[in-house]
Amino acid sequence: MNIAKFIIDNEKCIGCKKCSKVCPGGLIFINDNNKAEMINISEFGWNGCWKCEHCMAVCTVGAISILEHYPENSISMPDIEMASYIIDAIICNRHSCRRYENKNVDKKIIYKMVSLLANAPNGGNKQQVEFTLIDDKEQMKIFSSIVYKEMERLTKVGIYPKGFDKKSYEQMKKWEKTVRPDMLFCGAPHILIPHAPLGQGTPKQDINIAGSYFELLCASRGLGSVIMTFPLDTMENMPEIKAMLNIPKNHYMDMIIGFGYPEITYMRGTQRTVEKSRIHTINFKEE
Repeated sequence: MNIAKFIIDNEKCIGCKKCSKVCPGGLIFINDNNKAEMINISEFGWNGCWKCEHCMAVCTVGAISILEHYPENSISMPDIEMASYIIDAIICNRHSCRRYENKNVDKKIIYKMVSLLANAPNGGNKQQVEFTLIDDKEQMKIFSSIVYKEMERLTKVGIYPKGFDKKSYEQMKKWEKTVRPDMLFCGAPHILIPHAPLGQGTPKQDINIAGSYFELLCASRGLGSVIMTFPLDTMENMPEIKAMLNIPKNHYMDMIIGFGYPEITYMRGTQRTVEKSRIHTINFKEE
């Protein structure tokens, strides 16, 4: 069965074997006519096509289509020197943003970024990360207000967010007068929460990678973002409010990403580097 809709253009295929060498499922082979061919499969996943599209991506002559995706529609690899400069600049200019404009980000931009997260590395390419999103600033204000009021009510009776006591909570609250106007969500007009089911694949690694990629996508579009755990710590004491996010109980999550247009524009990147003392090179001796 050709459920992956693997199509080979025999006139273009040169039998180079690159596609067979990169297929993680070992599904592609070079037939007697020196053309690429995929074995019959009845499922996707570990015992079938991983939906990684590596075969199409690696083909030098653009002879392979799969999953109704065609090589001519792929984004081309940029010039390496230009790409390295751009990604270096994006990483160095990515800052945790704690003040935002009261303005919605165009939903087309938001959903484009979320869609691109399908390309973030994930264990076995299982694509099991799901995303809870608030894409409207007015909805965000409503949700933030509900959480904030309940947080204030609980702290008045001595119940503080997970990992906080009275002193650390009050210190956090002082920052509302300086760095962040909202100690919970930093006033972000939107939030994205990646989460994935426990018990299969690599959910913890997958959501952390997806979150990191999303931050870089935000930075590349002039958006500010911040990875937050305090709101999750706060909602640990609010099961009913946490349930409003409709995230299944068996799903793992450990971050909320706030994002939007930054109130303050940074003029340059940081110059932080990893000290050599933090880099541990391993050298093995042959026996």
